[in-house]
Amino acid sequence: MVGCHGGLMKSPKRLTCSIFCAALVLAGVPVASSSALAADPDDELKSAIVLSFLRYSTWRQLPAEGEPLTVGVVGRPSMNQALRRLFEGKSVNNHSLRAEEIKGTVDPHCCQVIYFATAMNEVKHGLLDLQNAQALTIGESDKFLEYGGAVILLPVEGHMGFEVSLEAVQRSAVEISSKLLRFGQVRKAR
Repeated sequence: MVGCHGGLMKSPKRLTCSIFCAALVLAGVPVASSSALAADPDDELKSAIVLSFLRYSTWRQLPAEGEPLTVGVVGRPSMNQALRRLFEGKSVNNHSLRAEEIKGTVDPHCCQVIYFATAMNEVKHGLLDLQNAQALTIGESDKFLEYGGAVILLPVEGHMGFEVSLEAVQRSAVEISSKLLRFGQVRKAR
């Protein structure tokens, strides 16, 4: 079997890389090189899920015509890089896609999606600043939904899954299609 590096499979890590590459190709995600994936395959997979949320969500207030849909990334630079690679040449509802690194205080009007790839204390403070923002918040920290986030990405039985807080989604002025929601867990509003 030929792996991501062009050689014969010798380790479980290479097998995982090969399976991951095949999954991305089947999902229509361009895979430029194995070195791009070697940094953090989870970021590539999480980026594909973020793209699905962009494709299957409706914002009450979209950017002006010609302006991009923007995903702001708080924290890990590799996540921002993975999103940039994935977004290259893609658009959603005639809006190009852009990933932007956020440092410091999060401007609630900067982005349509804000992704938290950071430590829990930064998540808690960032979400407090965004309670009334019209941006979909996505994160990966354990208590992300409890602190007011809308979507948490989490590993489930060997694949990446998600859980959605309907209460947080309603606050964000974003509507997520049931076509996407059926693939994750949904927490009903209290």
